Order: sequence, then C-alpha cells, then structure tokens
Amino acid sequence: MKRLRILIADDHDLARSGLRAILSTADDIEVVGEAADGGAAVSLCETLRPDVALLDIRMGGMDGLEAAAEIGAKSPSTRIIMLTMHDSVDYLEAAIKAGASGYALKDIRRDELLQMIRNVAAGQSFFNIELMRRLLRRVSPEAAGEIAMERLTVREREILERMTTGETNKEIAKALSIAPGTVKVHVERILFKLRVNDRTQAAVVAVKAGLVDRERL
Repeated sequence: MKRLRILIADDHDLARSGLRAILSTADDIEVVGEAADGGAAVSLCETLRPDVALLDIRMGGMDGLEAAAEIGAKSPSTRIIMLTMHDSVDYLEAAIKAGASGYALKDIRRDELLQMIRNVAAGQSFFNIELMRRLLRRVSPEAAGEIAMERLTVREREILERMTTGETNKEIAKALSIAPGTVKVHVERILFKLRVNDRTQAAVVAVKAGLVDRERL
C-alpha cells in the first residue's frame, strides 16, 4: 500500500509532536519531514516532494502563507493544508490566494484531520465550512464584470450553482438525472473556463458574479 507522505511545519515543538503522534495512527500516512518555520518547510518540500504539507500560519521568519506560495512554485505536486488556531476569514482568503487546498482549525477532530489529508492528497479541497460561508457572504459583487460567466453553458451554470452550495458530483448527478462521470467532465470544463484550480475558487467566482444568492450559503 502506497503511503501518503506528509510534511509538518509549526514553530511549536509540542504541536509538531502532537500532529506526528496523530498521523502515526494511520497506516496509510507517514511523516517524512518537520520544520519549525516557513523557510525550512519550503526547502524540505523542494527536496522531499511530500504529497501534503501541513502548515501553521504564524511562524517565525517566513510565515505559512508565504511558504505556501513558495511551495506551490518549487514543489507544485505538494498539496497544502493550513492548520491553524486562527478563526479568521482574512487568513482563509489569504490562504486560498496562496494556493492552499485546505484550511482547518487546530481543534479539528482526529478522524476529520486524517480524512481531510486523504481527500486533499486525492485532489479535493477542504475548508472550514463556517469560515467559508462567512467568506462567501462578504465577497463583493463588484468584480462580477471581470468574471467570464458568459463562457458557461446553461448546464454548466446549473452545475456550478449546485457546486457552490456544497453538492457532491454524485448529488448533482442524481438531481439532474445524469451520470456522475458526465458531471465530472462538466466540472473540469467549468474550472478551465473560469481559470480557477478547484471547486472552492469556482464557488467564489459564482458568488461574485451573483449566480448564487448569499442567503443560500
């Protein structure tokens, strides 16, 4: 069985050892490196090429947000999760812009953390749902003119709207009476047309463009 290779970056020894202990309970996950600051995390990712990097935000020297952007440039195959104590929409938005595929608070349950790592490694995104709702509600619609929503077909708009409210491919397929594989193809086309990397960024675009009513989020 191929194990997921994880790097941990946190400036607190206790936090790193705690995470290491949690991850060691999973047979399909191994910690391949640890760093106490963002700069060291970037260097290790460039050398080790882990599947996922777990980064704290506030660290001495280079912080986790700067490190995320650097890792994206130097080790693009490494997916990034911000694991932090900061219940902040500003930090969440900054993390998404830096290229993070996940954002969770440090009080996350053990089983949720392990599943988040697996999902992110598989190419999905995972963001604290309450923070994400707050972010989407405050997004200004002023940028809607810059969004290429007109590129989407009627079906693609319908699927994007359902994506934004949190429906999975299976749920969308059932609601629209189409195959999950067809939904997957539509999602890939939506991401390409909107020039975004994942469903979360597509959701932000949809809200900015007014496709989804904020009150539904």
